Amino acid sequence: MSELPLKYKKLIALGIDTSANLPDLNNMTDRGAKPLKPWTASKTVGTMKMIRDYSITDEETFVTKFQELSKIPLETLTELVYSHQLNYFGSFKYNKNVIFKYTYCCVVLNSLKGNSTENKFDRWAKKSGIKLRLPKSIFDERYHVDRIQINIKNEPISFISIKPNSFSHNFIQYIDVFVGLQYLSNKHKIPWKIYYRYQNFFKEISINTLTNEQQQKIESLTSNYRS
Repeated sequence: MSELPLKYKKLIALGIDTSANLPDLNNMTDRGAKPLKPWTASKTVGTMKMIRDYSITDEETFVTKFQELSKIPLETLTELVYSHQLNYFGSFKYNKNVIFKYTYCCVVLNSLKGNSTENKFDRWAKKSGIKLRLPKSIFDERYHVDRIQINIKNEPISFISIKPNSFSHNFIQYIDVFVGLQYLSNKHKIPWKIYYRYQNFFKEISINTLTNEQQQKIESLTSNYRS
């Protein structure tokens, strides 16, 4: 297991919150057609599955398990994001402490928040008569599929990705999510849906709710999709 450097342990002890999730770093790592995507499950570990498997509810336990199981530990992810600034910004815009806090927010805080959102979705879906099952790990890790909707015969009828409310704000900026889902949909001839949290329920996005221009952009990127 990789041991976090003391300087980063001190930052965690002082407290890291979602204010560390800086928009321009988000643009660099997670948005657009070709984001860096340093912490995808295929590169690190499936964090949602890890949370379920080990019943993780707190940051300390999450960090311990992540450092133990991930292909790339938090400190190395920090180095990757820090170095990529030179390619993206043309300079080292932020120091390593800022980058570590951003990385921690994306990996640890967002995963724990995402697990809470998924649990809320499961309860809402059950009340709404939507029957679900968990996908294969590879579907989650590579194609952004969190649940599969099934019919009374237990046959899959849609791939579902679950997002927080923040996803609804200019959602097409997360184009990689749409491309991954569409790639899988084309391959298996099963439609996809994105549900994002809105107050006490969830709203739906599908390919049919997008503009023609957005649909064409997504389709144009699926042929070269790399998860």
